[in-house]
Amino acid sequence: ATTTTIDEEREREREGGVERRESARIEPWGKQNTMSSLPSLPSTAPVSLATSMDGHCVPGLIEGQEFESVQRSGLFGKLLSVDRESVTSMARSMRSNATYRSAGYSISASSYKDGSGKDRDVGVAPPQQASWVAIAFIMISEVVGAGVLTLSQKYAELGWIIPSIAIIAIFFLVVYTSSMMVEVRKVFPGIVCLSDGADYTYGKWARIAVQTFVILYLVCTLGDYLLLVGKSLGSTAYNVHLCYPIWSLIGAAVLVPIVQLRYLNATTFLCAMNMVSIIVVIALVIAGLATKGRAADVETPLIAEGLDFMQFMQSLSAIFFTFGGQFMFYELMSEMKDFTEFTKTFRIAGPFQVSIYLLVGCVGYYYKGTEASGYFLDNLGFGPAYRVASALLCFHIIVGFVIVGNVLCRILHIQFSPFRANDLSWRGRLEWAAVGFGVTATSFVIANAIPFFDLLTGLIGGLLLPPLCLLAPVVLYIKTRHMVERPLAIWEWVINLSLVAFGVMLMVISTMENVRELISNWSTFGAPFSCHCQGMWDTCECSKARLEYSGGFNCSSIAQ
Repeated sequence: ATTTTIDEEREREREGGVERRESARIEPWGKQNTMSSLPSLPSTAPVSLATSMDGHCVPGLIEGQEFESVQRSGLFGKLLSVDRESVTSMARSMRSNATYRSAGYSISASSYKDGSGKDRDVGVAPPQQASWVAIAFIMISEVVGAGVLTLSQKYAELGWIIPSIAIIAIFFLVVYTSSMMVEVRKVFPGIVCLSDGADYTYGKWARIAVQTFVILYLVCTLGDYLLLVGKSLGSTAYNVHLCYPIWSLIGAAVLVPIVQLRYLNATTFLCAMNMVSIIVVIALVIAGLATKGRAADVETPLIAEGLDFMQFMQSLSAIFFTFGGQFMFYELMSEMKDFTEFTKTFRIAGPFQVSIYLLVGCVGYYYKGTEASGYFLDNLGFGPAYRVASALLCFHIIVGFVIVGNVLCRILHIQFSPFRANDLSWRGRLEWAAVGFGVTATSFVIANAIPFFDLLTGLIGGLLLPPLCLLAPVVLYIKTRHMVERPLAIWEWVINLSLVAFGVMLMVISTMENVRELISNWSTFGAPFSCHCQGMWDTCECSKARLEYSGGFNCSSIAQ
């Protein structure tokens, strides 16, 4: 057993730069529930207490207990050093004692090394300092973003009732799964990211699977962001008739040097500016709609006519995308003084998030009805308001790209070169530059392969988010309950298995429908890397509806 453990830990060293150390020999801890006579932990791993599912709150070490030092990408891509009980040691000790007691762990911001090997202070804030109120505002700025721009179209596809209920129901589903994630981290306090949770509960292959889904989600989200950067640049200069691939290439060229930033210091300011920019964009579109008024022939049925199950699931995937934040909740918990208060963040984030989503969806649907666009800014005509809104949206998306890109680059850099993740020498900088360029180039390919914002958003929300935001929290919680010998009640099994079935169904059906519509759009609007000037150029060929909506244009008479 000892040989197997050493081999497993050595394999972890090769995969993620893990340092392993074994604690001094002490007497077995046993099944006691006492906090007296606690053995001392290594100085790098201060005691952290949390109440587990079965009420135990007792730290301690057992004979042969091993600690590991790992690097993780934290909030905003912050490089973290985590000292914790190793995954194999935790599993072995839980089996031997048939109960749980909190292990020691510590999380700190990694120091950066310059070319001479000396530490350099880069001004990164230490983790485990934030209150739940601060985390709530970070959550708002991170989650409320590009996805909200599709909601008026979802109302057009579903009607008044279904999307309104879905927005509220998905919010409470997020709260429920988040409480599960908190309970899992109480048992395994060394969890810093979702893949850590999979590692502690199911093992190496589960960790790899979850990490793969996280990387795919981040890559596709960056493609979605770059799509919007190109589209918003072209919309800001709508009288400059460059094809969409050129605008997205210009956007990528702007982003490449920005993603070379290896650490983000002014994150509070960035989040605030990001939040303000998207709110102003939404306000400008709503003001434009209100100024134009509601046409007499606008139709807004309570439930869309001819709605079928496939269309329902496809629309639901886009709504699900707007709540897609659970994959980063463990990173948020790692920033908190007391992560057990994490669910309190929804007292602030929830009302704001749900209100914004309902406002955008309902206002767009009220004024445009079944013709509401899948890109909220398409509800504006050409003019100064459209230019300003497009420019602000471009800024918002660039900031979002930098933040998400930093997270993805950090994950990839740790994965491929863990011992240079904090190296500021020429080689470390060159590796980071290569990762950043590769991420941006991949995003450019995705943005041009699927140049339809609403479809790419729905594809991400249906294919990649259910495994991360629904299936993973549920199955990790179920396994953790089994590991601490607290079996689920029958009603809990019913609820959780229903959620798993719903998640799988959402993945399969919505992806099928999104792919079908994507193929149809390629035939109608052009293949990948075609011009795709729709909605950008102020010409009748590309933007007939917007020109006529702007007033003073009659494309039909011009054609005659």
